[in-house]
Amino acid sequence: MKIYSLPVAPKLQPESQIIIYPKHNKDFGVEQDFHLYINQNKTLLTNNITEADWHFLPVYWTRWHLNHDYGRSGIDELQHEIDKSIIDDNKTFTICQYDDGPVVNIGNSVQFLASRKGSNGVDIPLLSSAHKKPFFRRKKKYLASFVGRIANHPIRQAMADALRDNKNVFIYDGDKGTNFFVKTTVSSYISLSPRGYGGSSFRFFEAMQLGVVPFLISDIDTRPFKKFINWDDLSLFTSSSHELERIFSTMRKEDLTAIGKLSNQFYMEKLAYQKWCQYVIKELGSLTC
Repeated sequence: MKIYSLPVAPKLQPESQIIIYPKHNKDFGVEQDFHLYINQNKTLLTNNITEADWHFLPVYWTRWHLNHDYGRSGIDELQHEIDKSIIDDNKTFTICQYDDGPVVNIGNSVQFLASRKGSNGVDIPLLSSAHKKPFFRRKKKYLASFVGRIANHPIRQAMADALRDNKNVFIYDGDKGTNFFVKTTVSSYISLSPRGYGGSSFRFFEAMQLGVVPFLISDIDTRPFKKFINWDDLSLFTSSSHELERIFSTMRKEDLTAIGKLSNQFYMEKLAYQKWCQYVIKELGSLTC
């Protein structure tokens, strides 16, 4: 496979963004990570557009929209630049972390989305900087836990309501800092990872990095690269909070411990920064066939 990187105006690749999330994260995301990957894998790149199987549109969508009042401004300017950059939308793909997607019209271009909200797009991981694990292994205190804002999506409130009386589940509505989040997560067998404004969750992949079973609770299954990854071996998923207690009742703690270890190993080897990019290439190969 050969990929041609479309020239874009430098302003479409801002050097920073005004808001960093999660708080522990560096100003770096999957958009910049894939751009770095493609530039370092010279065997994939070609300067000859006629031999290219795909065209890569290397826009830093998240930085652009955050720096333009969450996409409320700069849309006409962005659309104008995109129209100049795309040569053949049937051969173009882009990487987008922004919850609302590119926002502007990119035609038939394939969208790899880290937190899609609808039916369009190919799911990719929603990654952040790695957490520092506690030096000593912490004793498990909770079957499952959640630390974060409940108000981000109705599914989160439904989750909290469904588990209100379960004494083995810890739910904290708010932000007590990164250390509290990490200590609570590693003290749990399961990290409850309900969707937020976007359809995915940083928490899902943070749990994998910390060796805890990630449990996506969402109306859409945004676990990435399902063509190539058997997520049922690595995680839990439900679209209904009413199913939580039933699912918990079927799980043994020793099995959850094993799944957490397997999930962590898979994350480190296949989904961490730079690692996940290989699946984009596989996905493009399957779309070409």
